[in-house]
Amino acid sequence: MLKPDLVKRAALALLMLWWLAPLNAVHAAELRLPNASLEVTVRQKQDGELGKGLHLFHLLCWGGECALTALSLNQCGPAGSGKPAFFPKVQRTSTAEGNLTVKNIGSVLEAQQIMTDIGGESTTVLRFTYGVSGSPAMANRVIAFSGGYVKNSTILRRVTTVEYVPLIGAFNEIALDCAALLPGVDIQR
Repeated sequence: MLKPDLVKRAALALLMLWWLAPLNAVHAAELRLPNASLEVTVRQKQDGELGKGLHLFHLLCWGGECALTALSLNQCGPAGSGKPAFFPKVQRTSTAEGNLTVKNIGSVLEAQQIMTDIGGESTTVLRFTYGVSGSPAMANRVIAFSGGYVKNSTILRRVTTVEYVPLIGAFNEIALDCAALLPGVDIQR
């Protein structure tokens, strides 16, 4: 015959396992990264002013690893010809290289990158709220977005904060303010 105290402890242990099991399932779902291909274009808002530069973010996740590519356009400045132009800038980070972390929080992928260069250190956080479609299922629609970065500039001796403001609509036609300055083959004569 089982002792009543032993039965109570066993029942309590089963009850705790039953109660904690959904929490463990939710935690495991948060840890698992979906396969994803998410793109969004943003403008930078600093000191209340919205910049004209365009920054296209592409977050690609597959098999638990992610890469983030950023393409910057329309940051016009004087070119060698004297006319305004911009040089497209591409930046890439990845979880495999260790300079990007991505976590799944419900239907949000939060990407964080910490970059250090001669000018200081910056932290960028991007939150992609995603929709899933296709077969196999893939996170491939950005349905909400927020993000920004903080840079501690050793050169300027100040902290700069920038908010990313996304373009609204699945696709946008935007005329650029100046020409693109693109590299080619430099043929010496």
